[in-house]
Amino acid sequence: MSLTWGQVKQWRAAPFTTAEEALTTSRRTLTDRADDLRTMAGPARWTGSAASTASTRLRRVTDDLEILVAEVSAARRAVIEAGDAVTGVEHAVDAAVEYASAHGLTISADGTVSDEAGLQMCYATEHDEQVARQERQVLVDECVARVEQALRKANDVDVDLVAVLTSVRDGTIADGSDLSLDEAARDGDAARHLSLLGPPSGGTPADNTGWWESLSPEEQQRVLDEHPDWVGNLDGIPMGVRDEANRTRLEETATELRDRQQDIEDELAAMDPDPYDPEYLALLAEAQTIREQLGAIGTLEETLDKPDTHLLVFDLTPGQRPQAAVSIGDVDTADHVGVFTPGLTSTVEGMGGYVNDMADLRDATLDQLARNGDFDSTVATVVWLDYQAPQWGSTFSGDSVALSGAAEDGGASLADFYRGINSSRATDPDLTALGHSYGSTTTGYGLQHEGTGVDRAVFFGSPGLGTSDVDDLDIPSGSAYYAEAKWDGVGDLGRFGIDPSAMDGINHLETSDATVDGQDYAGVSGHSSYLEQHSTSQYNMATVVSGHPQDAVEGNNTGITDDPRAWDWWPSWLGG
Repeated sequence: MSLTWGQVKQWRAAPFTTAEEALTTSRRTLTDRADDLRTMAGPARWTGSAASTASTRLRRVTDDLEILVAEVSAARRAVIEAGDAVTGVEHAVDAAVEYASAHGLTISADGTVSDEAGLQMCYATEHDEQVARQERQVLVDECVARVEQALRKANDVDVDLVAVLTSVRDGTIADGSDLSLDEAARDGDAARHLSLLGPPSGGTPADNTGWWESLSPEEQQRVLDEHPDWVGNLDGIPMGVRDEANRTRLEETATELRDRQQDIEDELAAMDPDPYDPEYLALLAEAQTIREQLGAIGTLEETLDKPDTHLLVFDLTPGQRPQAAVSIGDVDTADHVGVFTPGLTSTVEGMGGYVNDMADLRDATLDQLARNGDFDSTVATVVWLDYQAPQWGSTFSGDSVALSGAAEDGGASLADFYRGINSSRATDPDLTALGHSYGSTTTGYGLQHEGTGVDRAVFFGSPGLGTSDVDDLDIPSGSAYYAEAKWDGVGDLGRFGIDPSAMDGINHLETSDATVDGQDYAGVSGHSSYLEQHSTSQYNMATVVSGHPQDAVEGNNTGITDDPRAWDWWPSWLGG
């Protein structure tokens, strides 16, 4: 029978410590009987039937004692690990209760979560009320996930502990075959360990957060040591944990690939170059894939040598280009977080420039905060390339920049990344989504998913947001911003929904020369210069990421190829 929330709330690790101490004492007492057994063996020259009978009985006693020592040792080990696991359950229960209390939720004795507080204010638009209701539902869902994962962990501990103790009761721990008592004790220690509970299969970011919180510190470290692949790319896990796991994975993968690269070179050197030999061609293809992967790894290794950089995603899934995400600053603690999704032709191997751009944007955001008298708030920026950005001339399926498939798939993953930032933290950051080119389309699709927790979005050089209605984006009204530079033809395509220049309800950011408080900012032109240092567009993005979009320079940089509804002189009686 499954455990209930009311039962698990009563769990405490302290009794396991008491049981461990008692079992440790018992094992020590039993192993100390070794001297007594040697004394019982009798005189060295004792022979005859009595001596033989005594020896036989002694062996039986010794075998029984060995089994008992092994069983006590197994029970002791199980109790130690169960106590540690119950510490994780206690932490998960406390975290769920604290989360509920902080957000006005209640958890009943059967584990049901209800929203007693509900919405606390009226909203100006139906859209904003809907967004607020979705945010409340996200809070409920995250609390439910914490409760479910605490119960999942408790049931796992219960089942494992019962299995070990049942083996002890049934006498299946050891057979007592020719072991010393110390060896029997070691065998008992190793006989049955409680399992290390893995993350929930197909879990949401909130599920993953709940699972991680259900692990004790020792279990969390064991995951990092033994299974870094479990958590490196798992949304909902603290970003510091993901960074540690991914650095381990990066180093191990680099070594494996470089070793394999040398093996392939040796194999190719021993073969005749034959363009019709399938084995030869397969080795060439594998060599090319490894070169691309090592190129990506080289960029990440160089990037991670820079101060305050963190590897949040590292994915070398076969059949796909490498994917990664890198932050500048601590996403786990930053007050303001900006997540940038680049577009067409972006690769991990070439993402070093984007990391530099986001480092500059972070500095510009800190400057903007200081202008507003805020010298204490912190900022982190992220380059998110955890999707298959289209490439010119690529042979990968679904790579066409004219199709929305990669953006829709990437948007779903991006939505989970946003959710994971919020669910893994005690307090949500002020979160801004940034998207350029095809990455803006990906961002647009991502923000059409509910409950991302994104507060504002900046799109620039966009071929479309995957919608023609800004209200389809699950962000508050008035929090979508668009920048378009002169001579940026991509920004005029309107391939994936209406040209953002013509969208009602979107705020326009200046990209030409501008002066703010005596500070001159340079204009940009074309498709690829929006993030240039000391540019007007960079300044405007910094105002939005800092939470002070009122300081942005409003613009209307639209080109001759824009949707006509974006033109200043377009007559209202024609619509749009």
